[in-house]
Formats: sequence, C-alpha cells, structure tokens
Amino acid sequence: MKKVVLIAAALFCTFMYADAQYRPGKFDFSTEMYYSPGGATNGQFSIPDYGAKVRMFINEKFAVSLNLGVSTASKNDITYYTDANNADQSRRTVTSDFNFSIMPGFEYHFTKFERVSPYVGAAIGFICGSTRTKSDNSENDNYNLSTRPTFGMGIMATSGVDVYICKGLFAGLELGLGYQHTSTGRGKDTSKVDSTITETKGTAVTRNNTFGFFATPSLRIGWLF
Repeated sequence: MKKVVLIAAALFCTFMYADAQYRPGKFDFSTEMYYSPGGATNGQFSIPDYGAKVRMFINEKFAVSLNLGVSTASKNDITYYTDANNADQSRRTVTSDFNFSIMPGFEYHFTKFERVSPYVGAAIGFICGSTRTKSDNSENDNYNLSTRPTFGMGIMATSGVDVYICKGLFAGLELGLGYQHTSTGRGKDTSKVDSTITETKGTAVTRNNTFGFFATPSLRIGWLF
C-alpha cells in the first residue's frame, strides 16, 4: 500500500510539473497594480505613483498593453513672523499637483526562459492634470488662489523583465528612454481681500520639452490568466 501511495504521489507531482506553464500563451491576459515610491526621473515620463496595467498577449512573444496612472504631490510652506501688534502670525503657501496618464503600447517578449520573461517595447502617453497654489495667513481670511491645467504627451522605448514567482503571479522592473512635451495653461487666479473676491485669467503659459533616461523603482503585483 505504501508503494502505491508513493507511486501515485510521484505521478501527481510529475503531472503538475508538466502541466505548469508559467509564461503567457496566445490570447492570455495579465493585470497588475503598482506603487512607485520615487526614483531618478530625468525624462520625467516615468511610472506614476499609483497605476494599473492590462496586457493581452497576441502570442507568446507579442503583447499589447494599456497603462493607466495617477500621480499626486503636495508641498506646504509656512513662514512665521510678528505683526505690528507684536503678535505671532504665519503665512502659508500650499501647492498641490494631480496628474492622470494613459499609455497604450506594445511589447516583445523573449522566450528563452520559463519563469523569467525579458521584453522590449514602446508606448505613447497622454497626460492631463492640474496645479493648485493657495496662499493665506493667520491674520485674516484673505487669500490668493491660482489654478493651472496641465496637458502633455510623449513617446518612450522600454525594456523590462517579468519574473514569475509561481504560476500566474509575477513581479517586475522596467527602464526606458523617452521624450515628453508638457504645457501648463493660463488657468485662473482668485483673490479675496476683506469681503471682495476677484477672479482673473492667469498671466503665464509654460511649455516644457524633456528627453532622457528614467529608472523608477516600483512594487508590482501582477496576475496572469
């Protein structure tokens, strides 16, 4: 009986090993979520702070992808001073940025290894967002508020690797070389002095072109099905 159990277990393990296919095949899909704590972003067309990616494999080598990303940033500056009545006061300036990106692309995967999938690819990206800066003080309710829309687009060549930890589960890293054009519109300026609120159009438009190499570490959790 013991021999029968051992033979059955060996056959089961052999079947499971033979059946295990870590790499994606034709018409397989993969999804992933990632968080990026930051890194060297010379080209600035980097992996967003938070994002999701969907891929469809046309065959075991070619895949089309769609990357959706969200990035946020906030800066708070406070200056303390003494007013004419010798009272302690403060001025505060808060700047916040929000950006949303969508990046369709394609990838070519090398099939030499079963659990490791190196790839190269390219993507085109579109960005929209806003920048908001508000200045106020502790003396009164007066404030200055500036809002600016942000638009951008870019292209990049990528190189990365997916490592399949177990069947269906993978992690990875990606590097790239990209070009990006961003434009910040005039937006709107709002000021409040006593009880009077005034709104005017912004007075400046900025445009920026960047080209460079980026390397952003990211925690990626992906599932292949």
